[in-house]
Amino acid sequence: MTRPETDNPRVFGESKALTDTRERILIWLLCIAAALHVFIFSAAFPFFSNVDEYLHFDLITQYSRGQLPHSFNRLNEEALDWIVLYASPEFLSAPEKFQNRKFPTPLWKQSGPEVEPEIAATRAAWSNQVNFEASQPPLYYGLASVWWSIGKQLGFAELQSLYWIRFLNIPLIAIVVWLGYLTARTIAPERAEVRLGVPLLLAFIPQNVFYTINNDVLSPVCFGVLFLLMLQWLRADTHSVWLGVATGLAIAATYLTKLSNVPFMGVALLVIILEPRRITWRTPGRELAALAALLVFAAIPISSWMAWNKVHFGDLIGSTAKVGLLGWSQKLLANWWQHPIFTPGGFWVFWSSLIESFWRGELTWHGRFLNWGFVDWFFVISSLALLFSAMCGVASRSALSTFQRQAIGSAILVWLAGIFFLAVLSIQFDFGESTGPTRDHPYFTAGRLLSGALIPFAVMYVSGISLLLRRAKVAVLSLSIIVAIVAVTAVSEIAVNHVVFASEHNWFHR
Repeated sequence: MTRPETDNPRVFGESKALTDTRERILIWLLCIAAALHVFIFSAAFPFFSNVDEYLHFDLITQYSRGQLPHSFNRLNEEALDWIVLYASPEFLSAPEKFQNRKFPTPLWKQSGPEVEPEIAATRAAWSNQVNFEASQPPLYYGLASVWWSIGKQLGFAELQSLYWIRFLNIPLIAIVVWLGYLTARTIAPERAEVRLGVPLLLAFIPQNVFYTINNDVLSPVCFGVLFLLMLQWLRADTHSVWLGVATGLAIAATYLTKLSNVPFMGVALLVIILEPRRITWRTPGRELAALAALLVFAAIPISSWMAWNKVHFGDLIGSTAKVGLLGWSQKLLANWWQHPIFTPGGFWVFWSSLIESFWRGELTWHGRFLNWGFVDWFFVISSLALLFSAMCGVASRSALSTFQRQAIGSAILVWLAGIFFLAVLSIQFDFGESTGPTRDHPYFTAGRLLSGALIPFAVMYVSGISLLLRRAKVAVLSLSIIVAIVAVTAVSEIAVNHVVFASEHNWFHR
């Protein structure tokens, strides 16, 4: 009897190749969709946002001249030239504060001698601002200054030149989506809802930190690469020196992007060093060489930056003077335990505020956060529920392979390490007269500080859905549920942010 055509191995091979090609095309389309998503909203928001965008821009102007900051100084003159003209009051002020309940015409749209006094007064108001971000690691600012130089060479000037810096976030988010796909495919190549769900969620996550100039946007790229390399350490039987070199450089890049990435790096490094099979090395010399390469190529850049901070800012991470500038003070260890986070109500305030900020961001408009209570509560509750679902899946030996349990477990640990890090920061400081965190709300709930864990979070969240529905024997619905969540997220973002498109200060009104 002749075998059916579908039993032909060649046909199966061609079918799989066709499926893989279609899947890659879909991922490329998701990368393009993510890029358009970031472009539209970053063009809609005016300058300079309430999340310290002007401070990050000030550092970019310094790096563009080849100058690394040596101390916490006031804004430099070049940065002031841009900030005075293009800063919008719409983030922090309500229209009721202005004549006829209408925001004034942007300074860059005005001309003539009558505007000079207003420019002078605005410059005087901004001139006293001290840049307390000066000790931040240099990688993002170096990259952004090169990107800005390319924009100038392409002919972008004035407001377009400012937006060109923001538009660096467009290729970055596309890279994040692609890295998310590679990570999901590495962990669960047989699960379409995971392979496609992770990049889908990343493409449309409404985190508005991607719509401004800041160093948080580089964190998910750098740690995303590191997390993917960590999976190679878990999956491979032996490890090459080149894997060690690449991992060391990824660790260095993650650190040199943002100090808040340290807990994520710590988890990745522990997973690599403590990987269970290391006790049965077949080639100990090769393994030791790989680990040595990792440590050397991570340590040299990191220690060099620490030495710079020690010389110019007084300590290895440049935080002591910054804490003083912000008006914070270190609490005695005995007073840590009096923090409200140790009560059920206080912990819920911390968790809910942090998760809302992680999903949505911290931008304000007319002095109010851009959020939507119902959808934000869904973010808070679903993140907690799917965290437990993923944890149960990792604990169960029947639901996942050993590698999958290690990979998803590592993603969970990365996410929780970041939350624990922010909890520790919350309890160790008296925030004085600071505007955020405050004595009344003494919680570090800036979700952008967890942006480095964006890909591990997406893995955890989507895996939680997949595992939950698989146990309920309706796994076929997993991808449909993820698509529905993303659709609701996208609609809510449009509903929340549509007000900014009317701003006279933005890209669309240039």
